[in-house]
Amino acid sequence: MYIKNIEIENYRNFNNFRMEFHDGLNVIVGANNCGKTGLLKAIHLISCPEDICADDFNKNNIKQNYASKYKEAPPEITIKYLIEHDISEDNTEDESITKLLSFIGMDKINESKSASSDSIQYTITACVKMRYSLNAKEVGRYLEEAKKITKFDEYYDMLKFFVKHYSWHYTNGMSEFEIDKKEATNIFKVDFIEAERNSGTVYKETKGEIDRFLKADENVASIQQFQQDLSSEMKKLIKQVLANIQSLIDNERNAIGLEKGNVAIAQDIRSTISISDSYVIDVKDTKSGYTVPLSHNGLGYNNLINMYMLIRLTEIKKGRDFRILCLEEPESHLHPAMQYKLFKFLKNLDETNDLNQQIFVTTHSSNITAVAGLDNMFMMDYKRQDDNEDCVQQSLQIQFRDNENSKKHMMKFLDVTRSDMLFADKVILVEGIAEKLLLPKFMEKLRYSYEDEHISIVEIGGKHFSHFINVFAHNAVEKKVLCVTDKDFKWFQSEKIEPISNYAKFVPSHIETINKCFIDVTNIHIVSQKQLGRTFEDELFMSNIDNDYVLIKLLQIALPDSMKDFIGENGTNFYKWWNNLKKVNQKSREKILPILNRYICACKCYIKDANTYKKLFFAELFLTYAKNKKGDVALSLLVEENLMNEIIVPDYIKEGIEWLSK
Repeated sequence: MYIKNIEIENYRNFNNFRMEFHDGLNVIVGANNCGKTGLLKAIHLISCPEDICADDFNKNNIKQNYASKYKEAPPEITIKYLIEHDISEDNTEDESITKLLSFIGMDKINESKSASSDSIQYTITACVKMRYSLNAKEVGRYLEEAKKITKFDEYYDMLKFFVKHYSWHYTNGMSEFEIDKKEATNIFKVDFIEAERNSGTVYKETKGEIDRFLKADENVASIQQFQQDLSSEMKKLIKQVLANIQSLIDNERNAIGLEKGNVAIAQDIRSTISISDSYVIDVKDTKSGYTVPLSHNGLGYNNLINMYMLIRLTEIKKGRDFRILCLEEPESHLHPAMQYKLFKFLKNLDETNDLNQQIFVTTHSSNITAVAGLDNMFMMDYKRQDDNEDCVQQSLQIQFRDNENSKKHMMKFLDVTRSDMLFADKVILVEGIAEKLLLPKFMEKLRYSYEDEHISIVEIGGKHFSHFINVFAHNAVEKKVLCVTDKDFKWFQSEKIEPISNYAKFVPSHIETINKCFIDVTNIHIVSQKQLGRTFEDELFMSNIDNDYVLIKLLQIALPDSMKDFIGENGTNFYKWWNNLKKVNQKSREKILPILNRYICACKCYIKDANTYKKLFFAELFLTYAKNKKGDVALSLLVEENLMNEIIVPDYIKEGIEWLSK
């Protein structure tokens, strides 16, 4: 039995929200304040409806309607839980049908009936509708007060006063037939482990399990006999003390008039020890053998113990599928490796159908998302761009439903580093390490705050942009994704030089494919080189072609140390390099000369563009030496503060950042 979907109206961040769930593990990711905790609270309300106050009303909804809609009727909070349960015709011991009986839609049972080889199976669909509304006898007084209100703050103060007259009302969400509160709140046992947690939840659960055992009819007589035997042993232990006290009792002899009232003093030993209260969970040091209380142990391991016990306790409980566990930020106080281990354990239980409960997890940990799996993951966001502010969500399982190839790629490459994009407000996808390292600095130069905008820069290690774009395309979250890719224009086909005019017309096949596949997607933007560069490195060089200081520094960083003096003497003078290359050592000369000769030929072929080809020679030279050590070159640029101050950001990156900032 599990919650298949939830519909929330006018509660916290949720104005009119709907979300589908899985019957096992559900991992919910998103930026801060996007509604993740509110969703867990809404799930928790099905078993703990008292956990609500005036501040749980959706303030945007109230602010928009307090002067109109809510002058005619008081605001309400509505939550609907659609519950599904599979039951076999032969299973006469399944208690779920009893718990759900008042909320079942009979037509749904008939529609879900299907035959199997062993017996007929049914899928039962039930709907619990909870409505938090003002008691009818107070509505008139509310309307009178509401008419006097002219300001939002005044209205909210009034609502806080009236909230003490609010209560939950329960109906079958399909028939609107009224149901008793206990029938709804007893369907599930929901445990909510908040981010700030202690061991109290585990103690409560284990104590409850022991109490249930002790109260069972077949165990009562044994417990009573145990209490009597314990009392007898206590009497033996303090026999002399009891005798001394008895002598005092015997010596009363009506000294204070007890006999007249037919009263005498009696003593006994009755064991009042509570077995469940005597139960403790401690931490044992497996190396030294000693134990310490949980309160004296580290928070990280305590969290693991708490979560493990709550997950596995379902195995010894009757009706274990009646349980839901809500985990808020389980990574709190946990080392990354422990986070990974915990969710590997949870995922294995989910895959083998051994969770025995539905689990909801909210997280900001890329260590968790790296192992949780796309099928278990949901993205959330809080849209505040227009008047219809509300939360949105997207199942990644549905996102990849029609693209198994992309799904396999993402499952392979969605590691700890790349998982960071699931939590960011905006994403920049880049091909290599150089762009990843330098883009934050470029954004700083363009006065665009990398940190404040919560941007994730993801190096995808190639041109597989479409796989990553599939995470965000046609996604209700509509996260902005900038793709920074290389044009990869080839200036030489064999030894023949391409004319300058061909550069602007060239569209590489991978960009053509992306444009074709995501033609109607507005939250994805692709940029590539514009200033005659074919990759990031030679485009950076061409973008700074008028600054000799920058160009010389770039060449000195990329080319061998043995050429630093030569570069300093000859700068970026094409003819000086042509005339003086013989001064360079043989190894470098053999590498540079073929490149130089090709561009000499280019200058001869296209005389009017000769100056441009001379510049392209140095850009090609920089790329040739930088391409096998792009990360080192980027790091060298970052530590050269004076150089970074002088460098001009390439136009295609400027364009991308400007789009991202809108």
